[in-house]
Order: sequence, then structure tokens, then C-alpha cells
Amino acid sequence: MRKRKKTISKNMVEVLDYHTSRTYRKNGKRVKKKSITPEAMKKRNEKAGEAMLRMLIDNNFTTNDCYLTLTYREQPATWDDAKKDIQNFIRRLKRRYKKLGKELKYIYVAEGKKRIHFHMIINNAELYSDEINELWPHGMHKLMLYQGRAEDAVKLARYFIKEKRSAYYSEKENTFKRRWNSSKNLEKPKVKTEILKPSEWRDYIQPPNGYYVETDSVVEDVSEEGYPYRFYRLIKIEETKNGINKNRNCDRGSIRNGNRLSMALVVSIEPGRKRSK
Repeated sequence: MRKRKKTISKNMVEVLDYHTSRTYRKNGKRVKKKSITPEAMKKRNEKAGEAMLRMLIDNNFTTNDCYLTLTYREQPATWDDAKKDIQNFIRRLKRRYKKLGKELKYIYVAEGKKRIHFHMIINNAELYSDEINELWPHGMHKLMLYQGRAEDAVKLARYFIKEKRSAYYSEKENTFKRRWNSSKNLEKPKVKTEILKPSEWRDYIQPPNGYYVETDSVVEDVSEEGYPYRFYRLIKIEETKNGINKNRNCDRGSIRNGNRLSMALVVSIEPGRKRSK
């Protein structure tokens, strides 16, 4: 007996076909489950964390949303100070969104062995760059367009986890214990598990209507416990108009001026204010 786990988000479906100790037999005999080393378990947890992160990004953010980097003019004395800064920024951002009649959604990671900074994705409320300066008076910021495709969610999640991994050390771990931090209003992906018939684990993967198989995602291997599995990602085929996907940009001024940018980048000048508590 084989099982299939489907994790479903807005633009993609991740499929895992697998055996368990109760279902896998070799030469008619049940295969004993192998023990997992702490290092292997750490890698597995990191992989699972990245998978959940990319599905959350894909499920909650779209082409009108923004990727934000926040840096410091003068580095905070401790990670605890940095945590207070990002929490204050989020509180101010929530208040600004509320005035605009919107609810803030966000995911962020903290990074920096030498220079502390933050990477964040937020839903767009058409904020001006100088408004971000008011909310983050500690240094500079960068705003970039998040294009909203499944591939973008995969790449951004990989980058976030990579940044988090590069900054693993005791002081930071005590302050930012999670791989990422997020708002509580994010919509989680749907998870479905089913039992496979023998004919359903074929060498050829037949995608359902409206999806294609991302070939680079296909992995057929043996798990740390010693059981074969197969993983692959199905990407929803994008709807197009006149053969062109329409993208929007982050900067409200650009929208008003009619500019159509496939990648919007806004770099703010340091506001030169005192650090706010």
C-alpha cells in the first residue's frame, strides 16, 4: 500500500508519493525502519520549513505585493533591540493599513552576522516610499515587485531560508527562534492524503488539467528510514490576455503615472531621524 500527500496552494500543488514501515515490503518481507541521525533530522525539518514557507507565500501574496528589505544606518546594540525595531515597524504599518481600510499580511526573516537587516514580503497598500521612511527611521529600505508566480514563491522561500541559515548563531537564535515570523491572518495551504492504487505510481507523471509538471522539482529517492518516495510540483497554467501576463507594480506613484514596470525598485534615502523606541 502506497500513500500520496498533496499540499495545495493558489498556484501550485506539491505531491509526495511514499511508503511507511507498515506499507513497504522488499522480497515479500517488511523492511525495518532505519534510525535518523540528528543532522539528517535537522535537514528534514529545514526542508519541511521551506516547503511550508513557499506555500504560505504563494497562497497569500500576489503580483500587486511587495518584497521589502530594511537596513540600519547605525547597527543596534543587540538582537533584542533589533527585534523591538521590527515589532514597532509592524505596529506602525498595521495602523497605516487600517487607515487605508486594509489588513496587513507579512512574512519576515532577520539576517546578518555583521550587519543586521530584515527581509519581508507584505501585501501592497500602495504606500509611498517616504511613508516607509516614516515607519522605518533607522536607515534605508528597498521595495521590489513580487511578481506572484509559483516560481517566485519557490525562489523567495529558498532565499529566506538561506538567509536564516547563514545567520544561525546563539545570540540571534535566542531572539528569533523561528525560521520566519508572520502575521496570524495567513491562509494555510490545504493538505490531502490518499491511498494509491498500484497503477497510480507510474514512471510517467500525468498532470491534471490546468497544470504542468515542473520537471526540475521531480525527485525519486529513498528516505532516511529506507523507503522509496517520489516528490514533484505541479504548476497552475497562468491565464493570459493577448498572450501577455499583466503585472502591476508596487509604487503608487508609478501606477498613477501609468508606468508599467515588470520590476519596480525603489531605494529610499536615509531619513536622518533619531532612533524611535
